[in-house]
Amino acid sequence: MKVIIAAAGTAGHINPALAIANKIKEENKDAEILFIGTNRGLENDLVPRAGYELKTIDAYGLSKKISIDNLKKMIKTIKGISQAKKIVKEFKPDLVIGTGGYICRSCNTFCK
Repeated sequence: MKVIIAAAGTAGHINPALAIANKIKEENKDAEILFIGTNRGLENDLVPRAGYELKTIDAYGLSKKISIDNLKKMIKTIKGISQAKKIVKEFKPDLVIGTGGYICRSCNTFCK
């Protein structure tokens, strides 16, 4: 079984994802688990420390204000959707799980 878990930002998103990954591995020792996150969140420390591979993409939340910063974040997030799509195509998961963070929006765009 191949599983992608999208979780980013806070421990409130990442720790439940790690618990799910650990349970999957407990039930299926041969399961391949890949995490997708950003390069800014706690996932960069917690996921590798737990022994799982992490691939990062660009994903940002937008503020309600119209600004150049929001435009830049929107462009980077669109790029992140392409990055996530490439990862999914290459990994060919049987299951994709999202536990929160802006990363889930990028992955959810095409994983339906």
